[in-house]
Amino acid sequence: MFEISKYLITSNLKGNLKRYKSELLYSFIIGLLMGSIPFIYKLQDNFRVNKLIQEQKKMQMINKEKLCKTENSDYAKFLSLGFPKTAIEKLNICMTEK
Repeated sequence: MFEISKYLITSNLKGNLKRYKSELLYSFIIGLLMGSIPFIYKLQDNFRVNKLIQEQKKMQMINKEKLCKTENSDYAKFLSLGFPKTAIEKLNICMTEK
């Protein structure tokens, strides 16, 4: 009797799997998507933060460049004297210092 009930359970399970295959697949996909929602939000937040950090670094570089290219800087002096290579070297030194 135990073997018969075991067979009935197995055949019943196989029949249900064949019949409800698409429903099981859909429920699995929905569960997978619901479980990944927090990770997606976290990824978006990290992306936004990284983008803001990059924009801040870009603004800092622009400000450094403006500061290093003022009229009283070594860059402007050497450029006005006709030494562009030396002026670029002075600009690079100024950018790394500040």
